[in-house]
Amino acid sequence: MSKPSPVIEKARLLRKIERERADLAVAKEEWLIATTKLDQVWVKVVDARKYLVVASSALAIYSIRHPSRLIRWSKRAFSLWGTVRLFQKTFSKN
Repeated sequence: MSKPSPVIEKARLLRKIERERADLAVAKEEWLIATTKLDQVWVKVVDARKYLVVASSALAIYSIRHPSRLIRWSKRAFSLWGTVRLFQKTFSKN
């Protein structure tokens, strides 16, 4: 077999590139649709960052002034979290 001429090979490669670009355009649209919700959540997290910084600073100051209260509330939060997880595991099997 002989090699195809450079003109034919170039035309074949250009058609292949054109098909791949079309496939990428379709995949891009599918990706954007699939990640829309995640993008919205990310924007909310980034917007809330300044409030989280202020809240964590206030919590740090409060924990320095009242360490026993912080420990007590953290224990309550962990037990509540454990209870929620237990309910999720229990009711997700049904």
